[in-house]
Parts: sequence; structure tokens; C-alpha cells
Amino acid sequence: MSFENTDPLRPEASEYRFASFPHRLGAYALDAGLAFLTLGIGWFIWSFIVWGEGQTPAKKILKLRTINAVTKSPATWGHMGLRELLVPATVAIATGFTGGLAWIAWVVLEIVFYFTKGQRTLRDYWVKTVIVNEA
Repeated sequence: MSFENTDPLRPEASEYRFASFPHRLGAYALDAGLAFLTLGIGWFIWSFIVWGEGQTPAKKILKLRTINAVTKSPATWGHMGLRELLVPATVAIATGFTGGLAWIAWVVLEIVFYFTKGQRTLRDYWVKTVIVNEA
């Protein structure tokens, strides 16, 4: 399981199939739905279990995996904590200070970055990960 690219932070060419934008968007929506249905508690418990495999509950269901772009292995629990808790918390705090502008900027940047080479979002570049489709 190695990327064929020489630049570890831009794994455009690999043996992995990168997750499509609709697939990733579906995972975000499914995670939100699961969190809502379980009042957040069930989602957090399930997340803490599957984060060690580089997945969230929705990624587990949809057969997506977060891969560490540097080591080419599934993201660790720490990487997933950064991706799924620290980055959104940072955006939420910035949103509070900017009256919602930070959230709008974040969403636009996530979408724009996804359509660049390697199908990686700003969060992927920030945490050095890539999302792959294992289905």
C-alpha cells in the first residue's frame, strides 16, 4: 500500500481510489444524521472506537478510509481527533469571532480545494490525510 507519487503530501497517483465529492458529502450527511439520531452520544462512542482504523461511523458504513499522506497507512486515532474535533472546533471558534464569515469561508475553501489535484480538501492538507474509497 504505497502511493506511486514522490511528493508525500500530494498523492495524486496511487493504487487507491480517492473518494468522490458526492461520496464524501454523503459521509458528512450520514455522520450528521447519526449524531442527531443518537443525540451525539452514540456517535461519539462509535467514533472513538473506529477512529483507530482511520474512519468515522459514516466512513465505516460507506467503506471510506482516512489515510495518512506521509506514512501511507490508515490515519491514527490522533490524526482522526485532529480532523474530526480540533479542526471543526477551531472553525467554530473563528466563526464566533467573525460573525459567521469563517464558516462560509471554510465551506467554500473545502469545496474549492477538493476540486484541485488529488481530491483533497483544505482539512486534508492541514492534517496531511487523504480519503480513499475501499468499496
